[in-house]
Amino acid sequence: MKQRDISIDILKFIAALVITNSHMELLYGKYSALATGGAIGDVLFFFASGFTLFLGRMGRFDNWYKRRINRIYPTVFAWAALSALCFNLHHDMVYTLIHGGGWFVSCIMIYYVILYLIRWLMLDKLKWAFALTGIIVTAWYFIMNPPLGFNIYGNTYFKWGHYFLFMLLGASLGICNKENWKFSFAKDGMKFIGCTIIYYGMLAVARKIEVLQHLELLSLIPLLGITFYLYKLCNTETMKKLYYNRYTGILIKFVGGLCLEIYLVQNALFTDKMNHLFPLNLLIMLVIIIAAAYVLRCMARIFAQTFKAEDYNWREVFKPY
Repeated sequence: MKQRDISIDILKFIAALVITNSHMELLYGKYSALATGGAIGDVLFFFASGFTLFLGRMGRFDNWYKRRINRIYPTVFAWAALSALCFNLHHDMVYTLIHGGGWFVSCIMIYYVILYLIRWLMLDKLKWAFALTGIIVTAWYFIMNPPLGFNIYGNTYFKWGHYFLFMLLGASLGICNKENWKFSFAKDGMKFIGCTIIYYGMLAVARKIEVLQHLELLSLIPLLGITFYLYKLCNTETMKKLYYNRYTGILIKFVGGLCLEIYLVQNALFTDKMNHLFPLNLLIMLVIIIAAAYVLRCMARIFAQTFKAEDYNWREVFKPY
């Protein structure tokens, strides 16, 4: 197993913040346009998951998939219990299994199956797998003949297809040799900013000019660039100094380690009752979400340990990351 790339912790930290921001329309009030970045946060989650997936042992599929379930579903079940007790959200077992973790969990559990097959059959041909996925996504888009106003990043199953590109990108970079790569905070930062401007520019044009609607599909290209250059940016010495700093490093690892929990708890906590404190309400709500996410993770660890033969390891339950 290769040593874990610390940039993944930084990426997960950024993803947790960006995707939370994208769901804060209620808190922004008349500035709701600033509640953006959800697609960027989503692809960073998928990229980070794909990056780490090929670094560990594989073995037989049933045991490998069981380890994936054990990483995710104790948190899903703990959230089902916590949301029922605290927020009066009662769901049956079928709903909890399929929808209890939101679309992201259901989607990633399917991705795991496909990626296992790719690693087994095409590990040395990941570029071909990436190209084939791109062809399938493009064909899917035009076959379904999207109506006007269709949002490929919105509440649609189509995003379950094109987000797989980012998980493949993560898997490819996770196993590639980066010894000769050069990381520059200035150069990679400028390329990241450039890709971000192009991405939002293409979305704006696609959604305002009817004949250019298909530019939204092409926006996947600069979004891949955003992901790639942000990954490079997180490998620079500047970002490493933040990671190894006593205070910022703890924050990055703590929040980044809670990315799934933050994703699950946030929608139940959003409120406009503090909007008179804007923009301080955004920071207060973020702190509340992170605290609730930590409680959820502790509950998930208790839940997981309860069904094991070993004694409870309370230090493991409450460790920050």
